[in-house]
Amino acid sequence: MLTAARTLLGAQAQVQSAAILQLRARTAALADAEVAGALHDSRSLVKLWAQRSTLHLVPTAGLGDLLALRRLKQPEYHAWYSREGLPPDRVAVLIDAVVQALADGPHSRMDLSRRLAPQLGDWARPWLEHSWGGVLKLACALGHLCHGPPRPDDNEAAFVGLPAWLGQAPVAPADSAHGVANFLRRYLAAYGPATPSDFRKFAGIPAGPCRQAFQDLAGDLLAVELHGRPAYALGRDEDALRQAEMPAGHLAVLPLFDPWLLAHADTAQVVDDRHRTAIYRQAGWISAVVLRQGRVAATWTHRRLAAKGQPVWEVELVPLGRLTKAERRVVLDRLRHLSGGLDVRYAGG
Repeated sequence: MLTAARTLLGAQAQVQSAAILQLRARTAALADAEVAGALHDSRSLVKLWAQRSTLHLVPTAGLGDLLALRRLKQPEYHAWYSREGLPPDRVAVLIDAVVQALADGPHSRMDLSRRLAPQLGDWARPWLEHSWGGVLKLACALGHLCHGPPRPDDNEAAFVGLPAWLGQAPVAPADSAHGVANFLRRYLAAYGPATPSDFRKFAGIPAGPCRQAFQDLAGDLLAVELHGRPAYALGRDEDALRQAEMPAGHLAVLPLFDPWLLAHADTAQVVDDRHRTAIYRQAGWISAVVLRQGRVAATWTHRRLAAKGQPVWEVELVPLGRLTKAERRVVLDRLRHLSGGLDVRYAGG
């Protein structure tokens, strides 16, 4: 599980069940309880806003590189706050107040608002309750907080102080440029070959630090051509890339928001343009898909039902072209693995 999370650079987790499926797709077996244990007991995984300011489950080891990447978002956050009338001095006051409140234990957005708004004034309330994170996202980028266990009474997200949660002093980000270069190295190991535009989109960072990271790694990079464009891979991976060959007709099943579908800016690499909106949907929703030799061949959705008292996945499979009966059987087997061993059936039989 941790190896899968490390390789992916985190599992995208605005829907946490989807993050678990992303990890399960890359492990021999993985129970929901194992992920919960890694998040809340061993704390070898942590849930926080990561690349693209999107919630991810990421390994605690190597968190410094991610925080170096996230600190590059500070100007963007401050520009947003300023446009909405929140000056930098009030941002600092809010973040200090949040850090102090979390020293007492977990708090939800509403907890923080009820506690801090009477002290600071009503101006603070919307920035603590904001559904997109408000100042909490910046506090997270600065290494002050992460998501803790959801509250048992209402399942509302609760935040904890990151240093106390991990049981150690504040996670000191690596030097910004060094941290971004390390993150690029890991990105290329997982998703290369790729272009600077691919990395910039995946990481959600400005163009300048992106260019600098490629320059810093220049001696370790292999220049290649990717769909007619200059791209890069790690030089150490050259032999593996030259020898790599996907078996004819190879099928893979990926869940919602899978990072593999977000790894490159040019989505034509994985899906025909005429089908793009079936995969990359409104509000950043990324469909669950079936891949045939690395290209999207179908989308799928599922409902968890009960049949004779036992949980069942009922799957709606929507091919983008022709899927043979043999391929549908293989997909069904892959879906059983993703379900964690439940009975899986196609809708309509």
